[in-house]
Amino acid sequence: MRIGYLGPTGSFSEEALQLFLTTQPEIMEPPVELIPFTTIPKLLTACQALEIEGAFVPLENSTEGQVAVTMDMLGQTENLYIMREFIHPVDQCLITAKPLHPQEIEQVFSHEQALGQCRDFLETQLPQARHSPCFSTAEAATKISHNPDNNWAAIGPRRSAEIYKLHCLAEKIQDSMLNATRFAFVGHHLAEMSEEDKTSLLIVTGDTPGALASALQEFSQRNINLSRIESRPSKKRLGEYVFFIDIDGYVFSSSLQDALWALKNIGVNTKLLGSYPKAKPLAKD
Repeated sequence: MRIGYLGPTGSFSEEALQLFLTTQPEIMEPPVELIPFTTIPKLLTACQALEIEGAFVPLENSTEGQVAVTMDMLGQTENLYIMREFIHPVDQCLITAKPLHPQEIEQVFSHEQALGQCRDFLETQLPQARHSPCFSTAEAATKISHNPDNNWAAIGPRRSAEIYKLHCLAEKIQDSMLNATRFAFVGHHLAEMSEEDKTSLLIVTGDTPGALASALQEFSQRNINLSRIESRPSKKRLGEYVFFIDIDGYVFSSSLQDALWALKNIGVNTKLLGSYPKAKPLAKD
């Protein structure tokens, strides 16, 4: 079974995927081959084209919120479903290719989410350093490892420093010690119903006044709990949005099916992104 993730080796995505594999052996068909991709769009496009059987992608972070590119791609791709979710605690480290004093660091590389998660540290400890976004934290580590003469640093997991033989200058530099990222395992079919499920939908309400409120009311009337709602630009015209919502319950439950029919009747388009077991947060050491 081929599973893709946001690489290269040493990324938080790979670290989380390794842990995920130990907790979800029932959905994996051995042998399992892990394949790194340079970007999330390439990863999900490959999964849609059946080049890989599954994709492991970050959905949202407790500090920085949704991973926009993942949400956009899930909204655009067809025949892909979230089959599992996995919550992974994230500790960020300041990594360098050579011993440096913080004041000597001129540029910091990392994924934009990681830079955001360490905003306070960067502003107070490295005010002189420029911030350079990368496709992943592991790409940032490889960049500084290939340029050891520069006074550069990367932000990423301690594992990246170990893999690329770099120096871990500071640990746990994220703004919140409860920092965690929610990942999704995406595949080609729906997960089976479990004891406690969650359903993710994309809804398109149009620009009719009160359309979103009417759509949400359909869930409220049936005592269906919405645990998350976030908007993204429709990418069609300025001021037009689509909405990603997470709902407690399985998609084929009678109450949720009734709500989906009601949405259709009032002209609200929906796309099923997945129905899957709720994840339990991992305890931090």
